[in-house]
Amino acid sequence: MQLGVEAKITVGTPDTIIESTSAAGTIGVVFEDDGTTGYLYAVRPGTTMELLDALHIYDVANVADRQVPVTVQVFWDVAGTAAALLINGYCHALYDFQRMAGFCRNAFPPARNGQTLKRELTDDLIEQYFAA
Repeated sequence: MQLGVEAKITVGTPDTIIESTSAAGTIGVVFEDDGTTGYLYAVRPGTTMELLDALHIYDVANVADRQVPVTVQVFWDVAGTAAALLINGYCHALYDFQRMAGFCRNAFPPARNGQTLKRELTDDLIEQYFAA
């Protein structure tokens, strides 16, 4: 795994945006906390960023100790084709750009791009992508 970006944030702070692009620069992910919810977006960077998928991470109202700063990290697999979002070392979402498939702990929202794989992120799935 390769660290793409790391930042300290306070959950629920509006306009929090953390971006990470693959080494090739052709794909990326954006974590956003708009003050109400946290989402991870799979994107194609460019003049106009193309949104490929959205993965729900949390509702601010449901986060315990949200006033305590957390560490947000994005890791990329060695090939630079899959990105994982970790908060305080816990993986909340993963996006596979080769399969155009996104996974998150609560499997929400339903895939909009024809993805037929189960959307729920499991520890077994994380191992498949990031086993050292």
